[in-house]
Amino acid sequence: MAQIRIMGDENEVAAVLEMLLPFVQASTALVASAPRELSMRGPGRRVVFELLPAAPGPVTVERDDQPAARRRELT
Repeated sequence: MAQIRIMGDENEVAAVLEMLLPFVQASTALVASAPRELSMRGPGRRVVFELLPAAPGPVTVERDDQPAARRRELT
């Protein structure tokens, strides 16, 4: 998993997140985690979020065994 870290002045980080997150969230090729605020030892702001490639497409599953025989009730 890749990690995006945005560090800097509080206002600058907020502005970058405001522009970047809509692009990442609208992407069909990437899946992003929710941004997390990290603590800092000084002034400023530090935010991280993870990125994963999206699944390559819809996944289908087919049976490779025989379905169980249906029981018929005797009446």
